[in-house]
Amino acid sequence: MNATPRERNGALPSGLMTTITTHTVEYPADGLTMLGHLALPAGVDRRPAVLLGPEGTGLSDVERRRAEALAELGYVALAFDLHGGRYLGDPEEMLARCMPLLADPDRMRGIGHAALDVLRTEPRTDPDRIAAVGYGTGALSGWNSGVTASTCARSRPSTG
Repeated sequence: MNATPRERNGALPSGLMTTITTHTVEYPADGLTMLGHLALPAGVDRRPAVLLGPEGTGLSDVERRRAEALAELGYVALAFDLHGGRYLGDPEEMLARCMPLLADPDRMRGIGHAALDVLRTEPRTDPDRIAAVGYGTGALSGWNSGVTASTCARSRPSTG
């Protein structure tokens, strides 16, 4: 796993400032090198964590900002990759990649498991408090990753 730290100051809704650190993390999945976006809250203690899955087009600034917002609230958050660092803005290209993934639950599960393993091995993650959320295809991958009642209090796929 490669990590490139980047610090960002952000304001909480209360007006308090917090510093978060973000890293690009590399990990293997589905025969590709995935590039996830890990956001860490200030401090050194173990924190609850959130696995965040992208839409079928892939990891974008929307999911990166969501991970950072979660870190500002005190969560370790990993926005994971579906396409080996690529964003598939062309609908035909996205469907050509996603339809076989959606048809193969084991592949989807493998992508989600790889991301979950990154999150679980992050020293700041409390392994007993992990949730999964996502958008579209990423919701299914996160849900199938093995985040179960034993690892999070509530988890439900969302496609809307």
